Amino acid sequence: MKTRFLLVIGIATIIACETENTPPVAKVFSIPGIGDSSTVFMLDGRNSSDLESSYFVLRYRWDTNADGSWDTGYSTSASYTARFSGQGYRKYIMEIADEDGGTSSVTDSVFILIRKRQLDTLTDLRDGQNYPIVKIGESWWMAENLRFGHQVDMNTPLTDNGLVEFLYFKNSHDYADYGSLYTWVEANEYPAPVVFRDICPPGWRIPTAGQWSELIKDYPQPFDILYYFGQNSIEDLGVEMNGYYKYGDPLDPMKGEFKKDLFGVRYWTSDFTGEDSLRYFTGIHFTRDSCYLVKSFNRPDWIYHPFFPGVIIGFRSPEACYVRCVKE
Repeated sequence: MKTRFLLVIGIATIIACETENTPPVAKVFSIPGIGDSSTVFMLDGRNSSDLESSYFVLRYRWDTNADGSWDTGYSTSASYTARFSGQGYRKYIMEIADEDGGTSSVTDSVFILIRKRQLDTLTDLRDGQNYPIVKIGESWWMAENLRFGHQVDMNTPLTDNGLVEFLYFKNSHDYADYGSLYTWVEANEYPAPVVFRDICPPGWRIPTAGQWSELIKDYPQPFDILYYFGQNSIEDLGVEMNGYYKYGDPLDPMKGEFKKDLFGVRYWTSDFTGEDSLRYFTGIHFTRDSCYLVKSFNRPDWIYHPFFPGVIIGFRSPEACYVRCVKE
């Protein structure tokens, strides 16, 4: 009898010690997070987890309209591709189940853009050249790089001679379609402490850093620049990876190199800090998946070691960048 009693106690203890099944933890993300009705989104639940079940036995199903009607049955595939219609935030639901029947769900969203483009043409009356322009938000932007002025050889020093001077990429007219490369001071007509004018057509100005930042603020990085701002893109701004020019060292200022051909592009803003020879100018740099503001010195300048006076550790170098104009 005692033995039977102890056996019952042991079985009860084992049952009491069994772990109660907990539901899985559902996590989901989408690639990309922003698109339009033609975008194929990858919805991914691979970061989901369960305490008692292996990752390989978890099962997933999807409701891409978030209307309570499942678009798929359960599957061990943690990802699902879908397109979304409409505009704005579009919700979707993923439900995950473990091998013991525990379930949980998570709701997330993607942002769908709708192309509401307003396109027109700007004729620069100074030289008769035409530029496509596009309205983005409340502002009109040139959708090509400015081509105004006189081409000079890259070995020719640019001076305040009353002429607007520029370079072509690779210093070759073969790249005229890229647009013109200007130094900041040339683009802003060698300004005094305040910029009064620039080389844009009358009624148009070089954008500020704030205007560029406002333009891209709705697009969290990383994202495909050309998809959103390239030619025939969501915003139709016509951005291309056309590089820029970095001048040489202080001993040979006109000896430089063309940078990041097909991998990046740089545009001037109208912003600068400092005065006279200590001015720093702001540009915006685009790569295929990022954009950021950059500072450029206005002339080649040695950089000295912060702790050892007289020891040179490098130099700052100006750039020749492209110019876009925004309507005043």
